[in-house]
Amino acid sequence: MKQIVNKPSPITGGMMELCTETASVEYRGETISYEKSYYHCVDSDLEFADEELEAANLKRIYDTYRHIHAIPSAEELKAVRERYGIPSSAMSLILGLGENQFGLYEEGTVPALSVGKLLSFAMEPENMREMLRSARSLFSEKLFDKYYRAFESSLHPATYEIEENSLMDYEVFTGRFPNAVTINTSRRPSYAKKDSYNGYAYANAC
Repeated sequence: MKQIVNKPSPITGGMMELCTETASVEYRGETISYEKSYYHCVDSDLEFADEELEAANLKRIYDTYRHIHAIPSAEELKAVRERYGIPSSAMSLILGLGENQFGLYEEGTVPALSVGKLLSFAMEPENMREMLRSARSLFSEKLFDKYYRAFESSLHPATYEIEENSLMDYEVFTGRFPNAVTINTSRRPSYAKKDSYNGYAYANAC
């Protein structure tokens, strides 16, 4: 596909075209087919690409590789992490990656296939919940409490509201973590009821 570009060729000052065609490149031991873009100088018949086109071509190669192996995109990783309410440095720890490695994946670094599968696994909330719980010892109680609340709140925004009470205290009191939490303002605290603690009613919703 070709289209005339509304700017002069840097080679001759004459007309140039923006061309797109299917091309192949070797990437990580695989042959990747992608849509390659380049400029064609009509007067000199030379083909070239500027920095912007080169970056776009590289992104298409990376995106194709991700698609083939079901690796989340940088945009997807950032969106899910922000939805979970967990900083990228903490995500690196939770997933057992190198320091700030998750942040690099958010910026576009393509992970190895094994890490790609791990990232895809973490995209599922139920999997992420278990990974977060397993990484509890890596954080202070205050930080873990903060991340766990943020994560659950992202899944149950209308029902998960805690302002002061600690999830740690709740687990000690009930012997389990809540999957969803709502504030009960219609009654006074009742320690006789298993799912009520310090004025808060806990609903273990799936």
